[in-house]
Amino acid sequence: MIREALLDLRAQAAQRCGIFRLMALVPPMLAHLAVTGAASVAALVVVASVALGWSFLFVELRRRGPLWSGLVPALLLVLLAPPEAALWQLALALSLALVMGELIFGGAGFGFLSTGALALAFLTFSFPGLALGAPGPAVLWAALPGGGLLLLSGLAPWRVVLAGGAGFAGFAAMFWSLSPGLIGPMLYALVFLAADPFGAPVTAPGHWIFGLLAGGLTAVLCDPVLPGLDVGAVVFAVVLAGIFAPLIDAGVIAGDALRARLRHG
Repeated sequence: MIREALLDLRAQAAQRCGIFRLMALVPPMLAHLAVTGAASVAALVVVASVALGWSFLFVELRRRGPLWSGLVPALLLVLLAPPEAALWQLALALSLALVMGELIFGGAGFGFLSTGALALAFLTFSFPGLALGAPGPAVLWAALPGGGLLLLSGLAPWRVVLAGGAGFAGFAAMFWSLSPGLIGPMLYALVFLAADPFGAPVTAPGHWIFGLLAGGLTAVLCDPVLPGLDVGAVVFAVVLAGIFAPLIDAGVIAGDALRARLRHG
């Protein structure tokens, strides 16, 4: 009974967090639709239907779980996917990410990877000819209020964003010259992909380590020849760093326990 109650509370918290993240993505989504037109509308309808369909199926099977949180990776997929991506490719990438990265573990809040980053990674890994596109100025400006709200509310860990920016700038300076035009897209990717509350570590020191790892890996994986930010590099860096998120938290907790024993021993 206690375990079931705790699982329900966690699912409810994840549902509320997903709703706030969804609200933060609505303005940039509207700006994206205004710029791109009918093609993005069709993509949005398809991925939203896929996300809700899979979420509803697993909620019915388990009789609990977040229903709307699957729309967050769906919107991120539409915002960053290339316009030449076919609708079935978007649907397949999102299905793989939702089922394998989130729903089989119990839904949002129970996995350990950023589902949005995972969906984008599946898209580019499965279809190498597709290159993710960085958000344009209209999308970045529209995302500013929601991103700021997520940071202020703690739904996007600010330490991850700050450490990610520092890691990216520090490592990128070793390989190629930085451009001011990279700041906006990089912050967007850090807030909505790297600072995923369900994909990043939960400990404060873990946030710093995870952010440095994600930012440093982005700089290493980036193609300096591209005129803008290599979003594909950010996505794979976030996924790779996310694999180590549980280990980072475990290391931080073990270190705290060791210091406590030494202090009282």
